[in-house]
Amino acid sequence: MQELALESAINSIRVRFGSQALTRAAEMPPPQPWCSGTPVDHLTGIGGVPRGRLSLFTGSGTCGKLTLALALLARATNEFAHSVVIDGGGFDPWTLIPFSPELGALTVVRAPAPEVVGEAAATLARAGAGFLLLLGDVPEHWLGPLESAANRSGTVVIGVVDAPNRALAHASSFSLGFTRTEWIYERDLLVGLRLSARCLKNRVAAPVGETELEVRYPLSFQPLADFTPGVSQSQGHVMEVETFASAVG
Repeated sequence: MQELALESAINSIRVRFGSQALTRAAEMPPPQPWCSGTPVDHLTGIGGVPRGRLSLFTGSGTCGKLTLALALLARATNEFAHSVVIDGGGFDPWTLIPFSPELGALTVVRAPAPEVVGEAAATLARAGAGFLLLLGDVPEHWLGPLESAANRSGTVVIGVVDAPNRALAHASSFSLGFTRTEWIYERDLLVGLRLSARCLKNRVAAPVGETELEVRYPLSFQPLADFTPGVSQSQGHVMEVETFASAVG
């Protein structure tokens, strides 16, 4: 009965106001992707990070997923009016400094429980936050509201988890898996790591494959003026990141 009543109401609106008065969500074109300036843009197959969808960075500890997420977050603070980190515990805003963020556009939400993560994420996406970085699990019953809110506002949503549960993996539209391949030593000092980033799931385009990344740490304390922060891509889709060791996920 409800479906018949809804269909009747839709037909009445179209008769009165024209056939273009209503458009089904499935018929609407997807929002333009956000160009992050990192190899993620290549791996999505659409030239940027999808808006209005949930993207996941997964992998065991010290695989570099958090470093890449921080690079995206810092860039987002320079391009969006509101960039938000929803932190399950342990996030330090100072780890962003090498990436030259605009801290005035950054909001950090401390979420001591998964329920708070889900509620905050859905509410902020509904409010139109430009970029959401989730550093904590999202309960299954909050995934639907989060997806719906992000889809309406075009929010870029990225979750960083070691291993997503089944519900979170199903809700994601794009997922990258990170694997550390080797540590980098120079003159007997640990200076970084090499890793591979592989596309595990892609609902926005055909899966592209994988790329090799390189994360490098400074050898010692340096004044910020001596850093050359940022992310660059070279032949073979290799990315070099200069950041603090503590920022590696």
